[in-house]
Amino acid sequence: METAIQSTETIYGPEIFFNFIEIPADKLGESGHLVKKLRTGEIHGFVVRNVIPKEEVARILKTMEKPIADSGMDTPSGKTYPAPFAIVSNSDERLNTYYSMLGEFNALAEREPVIKGMLEKLDNFFKSIATDYKVSIPTNKIKNAAVSAGQFRVFNQDKGGLFVHCGNLFQTQTLHYYSLLANDIDMNDQLSFFWLLQNTEEGGELSIYDMLWKDVKRKKSPEENDSVIDDNGNTILLKDLKSFAVRPEPGDILVFSGGPIWHRVENIKGKTPRITFGGFLNFSKDDTELFYWA
Repeated sequence: METAIQSTETIYGPEIFFNFIEIPADKLGESGHLVKKLRTGEIHGFVVRNVIPKEEVARILKTMEKPIADSGMDTPSGKTYPAPFAIVSNSDERLNTYYSMLGEFNALAEREPVIKGMLEKLDNFFKSIATDYKVSIPTNKIKNAAVSAGQFRVFNQDKGGLFVHCGNLFQTQTLHYYSLLANDIDMNDQLSFFWLLQNTEEGGELSIYDMLWKDVKRKKSPEENDSVIDDNGNTILLKDLKSFAVRPEPGDILVFSGGPIWHRVENIKGKTPRITFGGFLNFSKDDTELFYWA
């Protein structure tokens, strides 16, 4: 079993109470069972450093600057592109909007080698850390087409970051989307991932709380960001919980057990937006396949 690290520049806090580890990209060839270890709970998260070099990150950001500005969907914290799965409801219009933006992004990837290369690197990355599984993107059974592999998310200054949540909570809010996936996916305790493309000067770190879905399953509202409510109806203030922070550098990928572990992205305090490309992963019910999507 990997030993939980002490505080580093990337993973830091008074106590690293979940087993989060760091891995250099050149060690990926020795890391084929990482996803399996997340599945079994042997580890809870990992940061792979320098999956793509910073000069390539800069080309990705330059290529995506105008598409995100022109076509990105506004969110309370900034923008997303293409559309997030959370917009999909039992409305054909919502599903068509999702696929319209995804089609635009896929066309962009075909004509922009740096974006096509990014998506290929992401697919190869998952295959390299999940050698126990067949890896693919799920299919929407109405459109008979793959869903999005990931999503650019821009967090702007003083917009609140991303409110405290866990992946299992998101699932309860987007049940219709999951009902449209044709694949036989076990959605319990889904994993989260993001590729850090741009950091802000201050803020934007991912806070990991000493709190699990099995004990806490609700908040007062989706926008609540200071407290949650446990299964006995008690209000728990985040400021009273232990936490540690994860702050990858541009080019790094973080994968962690975001389904059961409560977490949030802190408010952006610097003028430079925080930009990521991320989504979710989970396993087939027979534990032979790994799917990733956004």
